[in-house]
Amino acid sequence: MFVSPTMVLADTQLLELEEATLSVETVASQHPSSQPQARILWLPSEYGILPQERQLAQSLAAFGIESWFVDIYEAMFLSPTASAVDDVPTNWIVSLVQKAQQQSQQDQVPMWIIAPNKAAQLAVRGLIDFQQSPRNQIGLILLNPNLYLNTPKPGEEAQYWSQVSALNLPVSILQAEQSPWRWRVMGLAERLQSSGSDVFVQVQKQVRDRFYFRPDALPEEREIAHALADKIRAMMRMQLPYLQESRQAGLLTLDKPNQVETTRSVDLQVFNGEQGRELQLKNLQGQSVALSDYQGQVVLLNFWASWCPPCVHEMPSMARLKNQLKGQPFEILAVNLAESQAAIQAFTDSHPVNFPILLDPSGSAVKTWQVFAYPSTYLIDKNGKIRYALFGGTEWDQVNHLEKVKGLLAE
Repeated sequence: MFVSPTMVLADTQLLELEEATLSVETVASQHPSSQPQARILWLPSEYGILPQERQLAQSLAAFGIESWFVDIYEAMFLSPTASAVDDVPTNWIVSLVQKAQQQSQQDQVPMWIIAPNKAAQLAVRGLIDFQQSPRNQIGLILLNPNLYLNTPKPGEEAQYWSQVSALNLPVSILQAEQSPWRWRVMGLAERLQSSGSDVFVQVQKQVRDRFYFRPDALPEEREIAHALADKIRAMMRMQLPYLQESRQAGLLTLDKPNQVETTRSVDLQVFNGEQGRELQLKNLQGQSVALSDYQGQVVLLNFWASWCPPCVHEMPSMARLKNQLKGQPFEILAVNLAESQAAIQAFTDSHPVNFPILLDPSGSAVKTWQVFAYPSTYLIDKNGKIRYALFGGTEWDQVNHLEKVKGLLAE
């Protein structure tokens, strides 16, 4: 086999557990001393071990950083999915962290865990058990973390994994700007700080979630992804002064059990959340538009972004729904997530719509209306009361949706 000078061969070691044997793939350091200067344990997300992450490990190896990869899902005879992440035994993560730190202590080097997306859940679950006794020389890097117990329904408060508040480590978060989670990242940071974690947050501009491995990545996203290894090194350097302190996890309090939903409805659901939410934004023409302006009408309030494929896909059905209800007291208001007016105008030029587009440059409406996923939609009656809600894309002219709208129109 031909190996290019820049390629790093990966070794494999086995970790024997009672229930399974885990195969640990090691991308070795290329430091001249042949000894690693740092070690990273990459936890696999719901997307599995990605070739882009292996490429990042190759880049980091040139700076003396060794990386470990473990295909946990293969050992469970599962494909990597969001639900598979929930099923990973916590003790497997604890064993992996213990093995990686033992090796790091022998080599006298610091260690980091990198956890993208839902792998953040694996990290906090495992680290809380690992930190039952004081530990040092270990840090955590979260890439676009999803630490929600379930994706919050529109208008509801987020429920985090209970372990989030008990973690006590240096933590760096890299959050994509073009994501509804961007508006929640400081709340997550506060939750992580509850038991003493030092938290460093960086919002990466001009990118969407999963920017470094999206098949539809834009040129600017590919350019930023190309520099991600340098950004990871910078986050590691920032944490170095905080690694000396021995830290122990805080008290894990379970106000309610961590209960993960296994299914999600694709139909409008009766809304039981807080009422009286205000909305006042400008439209593309610069005019101020308030929800109260539509008193006496049924309103479909939709939160969307042009970089969100389900949002774009459902817009034609929204236009068809409005056409079907022409002449009736019904309107659709589509609130855009903090994109520039020029970008929105370019989108509507190529995707014409027959309803108002509202601008939310500061994310104020996203926060007021508790939007955690895109698209999210509320159906509001003639008196301004929120009656139904749905997160996720749909075909809005389907009979089941149309019947609910007509029901409110008839009241």
